[in-house]
Amino acid sequence: MIRKILISISLLSVFIAATPHTTGAGPENILKALGSLCVALQGTLAVGMLLLVVLAALVYAVGQTLGAETRARASVWATAMFVGAIIGALIYLIVPWILSLLMTGQADSTWVQNCCTTDPQPDCMKISP
Repeated sequence: MIRKILISISLLSVFIAATPHTTGAGPENILKALGSLCVALQGTLAVGMLLLVVLAALVYAVGQTLGAETRARASVWATAMFVGAIIGALIYLIVPWILSLLMTGQADSTWVQNCCTTDPQPDCMKISP
């Protein structure tokens, strides 16, 4: 449920950014919105992955000091947290390439290096004359 709300808000922010305001700069606003989304996702995922790994270690360590049933549950929880961190790492690596594919039609490193910033330049995709 929360995932659907976050995706909806992200897409809504892109559509709102696409509407030309007083400046009439629609495509530049989309580029800035996607660049900011890329940076925000990477920052959030980096913190989330670190937190999941630390919590997994703590849960596993505490579980080893308790009884057999709790130890088994703690091992399962710690494994789930660690797998979540690995999935977060994969998303961290894949999201910029997907955004590049959406913006340029091909997944190349040019968009990731130049446009995955909070305030990308209008010609960061190198398609302007």
